[in-house]
Amino acid sequence: MLNRIIHKILKQLPFNSFKVFVYRSVYNYKIGENVIIGKSIIKCKSVIIGDNVLIRDNNIILCGKLEIGNNTAIHSGNVISGSANFIVGKNSRIINDHFFDLYNNITVGNNTWLAGKESQFWTHGSIHTKTGNKDLSISIGDNVYVGSKVCFAPGVKIENVNLIGLGSVVSRSILTNKNIVAGNPSKIVKENIDWRENW
Repeated sequence: MLNRIIHKILKQLPFNSFKVFVYRSVYNYKIGENVIIGKSIIKCKSVIIGDNVLIRDNNIILCGKLEIGNNTAIHSGNVISGSANFIVGKNSRIINDHFFDLYNNITVGNNTWLAGKESQFWTHGSIHTKTGNKDLSISIGDNVYVGSKVCFAPGVKIENVNLIGLGSVVSRSILTNKNIVAGNPSKIVKENIDWRENW
């Protein structure tokens, strides 16, 4: 009860430096330099946040382990909720109003954009949740761009340098690099394209 009250107070604090001080000293969160935390709730078993990280308002982050690399930004209205781990690399962006189901782990690589709004990342819901005989974690590699309103099924892995088109339903892994992926269910629609140069 007291812990919940403290988190609600922290969320409303207008002074970033004091908020970071409380997270460091009371909760033993490891927070780097020049970190800005807006009116958001961060309640995790362990937290490691690198330098120059921005977490804007109205995010709810409830998880086991939270790791955010240097120069990464999490914009507004994201819900990251569950008991598993959420790990984001360096120089990445998570834009607005996405939902992350942390029944199993979710990992996002370096220089990756979860762009737009309202994508969903699910890590449970199949028979494997009950049996526990398959890892349903989601892994998104480096230099990946994900458009708005993309749905990820449990256990999906996306390799490096891929673009996932808006509105896609990603129900199977993409295990090669330099693809444009789109559709419901999603499939590779173009190969050998580096979206950073040709999109």
